Amino acid sequence: MIVLHGLRTDTPLDDVRQVLADRGTPYLFVDQTACADAVVERTADRLVLVVGGRAVPVEDVRGIYLRPYDLGDAVDAAERRRLTRLTLDLREWAEAAPSSVRVVNRPSAGLSNHSKPRQSRVIAAVGFAVPETLLTTDPEAAAAFVAAHGGAIVKSISGTRSIVRTLAPGDDLAAVRWCPTQLQRFVAGVEYRVHAVGERLFAHRICSDAVDYRYGGFTLEPTDLPDDVADRCRALTATLGLELAGIDLRFGQDGRWYCWEVNTSPAYTCFDTGDRAIATALAEHLAQA
Repeated sequence: MIVLHGLRTDTPLDDVRQVLADRGTPYLFVDQTACADAVVERTADRLVLVVGGRAVPVEDVRGIYLRPYDLGDAVDAAERRRLTRLTLDLREWAEAAPSSVRVVNRPSAGLSNHSKPRQSRVIAAVGFAVPETLLTTDPEAAAAFVAAHGGAIVKSISGTRSIVRTLAPGDDLAAVRWCPTQLQRFVAGVEYRVHAVGERLFAHRICSDAVDYRYGGFTLEPTDLPDDVADRCRALTATLGLELAGIDLRFGQDGRWYCWEVNTSPAYTCFDTGDRAIATALAEHLAQA
C-alpha cells in the first residue's frame, strides 16, 4: 500500500494517485479536506496511523508521499489546529517508518532546503560549482560584495519561496540589517532543472529572459546531461537522503556547471510530459519492494 497525504487538487500528488489507480496499486489518500477520521495514535513502542477506525500496519506500507499545505483561512481556527497536528504527526510517523518504506521525503532529509548555506556545502562537496556567496546583515559588506562583482543576485536562505532578483552597484541595501541576506555572484549561462526520482533523472533546459524563470515567460526542452553531471546529481540526491529532488543547475559561460539549490518537495508538473513520465517514475519508486 502507498500512503498519500495532501490535497486532491494538488496536481503532483494527484498525478501519482492516478498512476497508482490506473495500475491497480493499493493506496490510501489522506486528503486534507476530508480526513476527519484520520489520526496518528501513540502506543508504548510506536506510532500507528488510524483511518476510519482501522489501523494501517506499517508492515503493509511500501511508500509514503507527503505534500501537505497550510490551508490558512480556508478553514476555521479549530480545524486548522487539527490539520496542523495531523500533518506533524504524519511526518513523525513517516520519519519513524522502517528503511524498507520509501518516504518522499523523510522529514529529516527535507530539512536541508531550509538552510541554503548548509545545502551549498553539500552541493560543493559532490563537485558542482557554487558562486561566490555572502550571507550578511551588514549593508556596507553587502554593498562591497555587489561592487566587487559588478552585480549580484539576492534570494531567501530558507525554504520559503522568494523571487530571485538582481542587485547593481549603488542600490540601496540598508534593509539587509533587518534580516540575514544571501547574496551571490550573478552567473551568466543556461538554466536547467533536473528532477531526480531515486536513480532516474529527468532534465530540462529552460529558455527564459527572466532572472527568475518562475515569474517570467519560459519554454522547456527535455535534454540529456553529460554523464559526469548526471552522476553528480545522483550523488547529491543520495547524500541529502532524498528520494525525490528538484535540482537547479546552470551551465555557465565559463564552462562550469553550477548548482543553486535542491528543492526537497518539487512541484514538477509543468516539467512532466503528456504521459506523466515523472509521476509514473515516482509511483513506481514508491511501490517498489
